[in-house]
Amino acid sequence: MQALDSRPIHRLRIAALGLGCLIALTSAAAAQEVTLKAAVFVPPSTTYGIPFKRFVDHVNETGKGVLQIRIVGGPEAVPADGQAQAVKTGVLDIASIPPAYYKSIMVEGDTQVLTDMTVAEQRKSGAYEALNKIAIEKMGSLYLTTYGVGVPFHLYITKDMPVKSIEDLKGLRFRGQPNYAAIFKKYGIAGANVAIPETYTALERGTVQGYGYPLWGINDFGWEKLTKTRIDPGFYNVIVNILMNKAKYDALTPAQKKVLDDAVVWFEADSLKSTAETTTAALDLQAKAGIQVVDFGPEFKKTAVELYWDDLKALSPEAVAKLRPLLTKN
Repeated sequence: MQALDSRPIHRLRIAALGLGCLIALTSAAAAQEVTLKAAVFVPPSTTYGIPFKRFVDHVNETGKGVLQIRIVGGPEAVPADGQAQAVKTGVLDIASIPPAYYKSIMVEGDTQVLTDMTVAEQRKSGAYEALNKIAIEKMGSLYLTTYGVGVPFHLYITKDMPVKSIEDLKGLRFRGQPNYAAIFKKYGIAGANVAIPETYTALERGTVQGYGYPLWGINDFGWEKLTKTRIDPGFYNVIVNILMNKAKYDALTPAQKKVLDDAVVWFEADSLKSTAETTTAALDLQAKAGIQVVDFGPEFKKTAVELYWDDLKALSPEAVAKLRPLLTKN
């Protein structure tokens, strides 16, 4: 009897083995890629959401097959004042949020708004490391990076009135956040807690005659159409921190961490250029809207900053005393 030819069976075994290896390799590659869940305190398409989306897009481009970030949304997905807590508990991996939104957990975070130092200077002075240490202790979170540095806060007046000095603002009612409370009190301005979606109507009806807001973004809500005057100089400093759950970061592989770390280096260099461009565009937009500028001089800014340092020091004396020299230029 002629022996059966075993070559076809042998070939099938080799093919099956090869297919199995391919599936195993593909599965391993897929398993290596991690997707992080992120949220931002404003809609991603608005002025202060765009820089975060740029960071995420860079991570997703450079981290293909290794690390990705998925933005689940803005405050409609996770309320802004709950995003830091969501990162702390691991519901979110990352949040892009100003320290004012987690002040109840980490009051020391707001010291960052009082510096004129760049992020690079804050890293060099030890300020960033000190803030990061507090964030780990109180929120279980890391400070990955920061944007908005160099963008000041301003007072804007919507009432059609002559403004020659700070005394002219006495008795007016302004929409503002808690970080304006000290300066409002100092100059006799009544503060009003008005939600952003309701502010246009409040300004239009004269319920409030002005507002406090940074240089960027008043056009996100159409407020520039109602604004008559901007008070210079700006004071404070816009700070939006990109927080990450520390346990999640620690669980990443070295390759995955490198994607994030490299993106931070790129983002902080890129932000210097993009911040300058956005600031120029904001100034042009306000000028074209017919907003007049009244300059109250350097003492106005100095007073605002000192008042807020005093407020923060009263809330956390020891930590704020240590942070201030690290956040102050020599």
